[in-house]
Amino acid sequence: MAPRLVALTDRSFATATETLGRFEHVARAARPWSVLFQLRDRELSALERLAFGRELRALCTKWNHWFQVNDRLDLAVLLGADGVHLPEASVTAADARGIVGPKAFISRACHDEHAALDPAVDAWVLSPIFAARKGKAALGLEAVGRLRARCDAASQRDEGMRVWALGGVTASVAKACLGQGADAVAALGAVLAGDEIDALISELGIAV
Repeated sequence: MAPRLVALTDRSFATATETLGRFEHVARAARPWSVLFQLRDRELSALERLAFGRELRALCTKWNHWFQVNDRLDLAVLLGADGVHLPEASVTAADARGIVGPKAFISRACHDEHAALDPAVDAWVLSPIFAARKGKAALGLEAVGRLRARCDAASQRDEGMRVWALGGVTASVAKACLGQGADAVAALGAVLAGDEIDALISELGIAV
């Protein structure tokens, strides 16, 4: 099963302990393999990220969910991650697979629905959709549909390229993202803060 929810770590929202508690909630409440948990926390040292990643890897193994590492190919290998997420300016998907393995699931950041598409990428993380972030204006919901159409036209594989929507995604708009063609939504605050985890999982149709 392909992930429908991507849950990202972010220390500006929650501590390591709080993150693990909330991720455990998500992992229990969602069907197996419907959630991908991504280790971000780029401000941490490699040693700290490795230690925290081991806890996340164990949680994903326990509840049968996907585990991905943001950017650090070396940590992805050490942690036995299912894949890596590449920033816009990172190495190619082919180069990443040369390091983490040919079956690794590769997603890449996308901040412009008109950007060039690498058909070797498994999923494009389009952001920010609803809320401006890091100086980038919100793209709007319609951008999801435009990228979806371009991915469908450019794909050279039967399974196609997936589109994940990130940026201000909450339970109230998650279904709208899917309606525009997103295969999954990626969430920070909706998972790491507040009390809408169960509502988000329900709206995405992945509740146990």
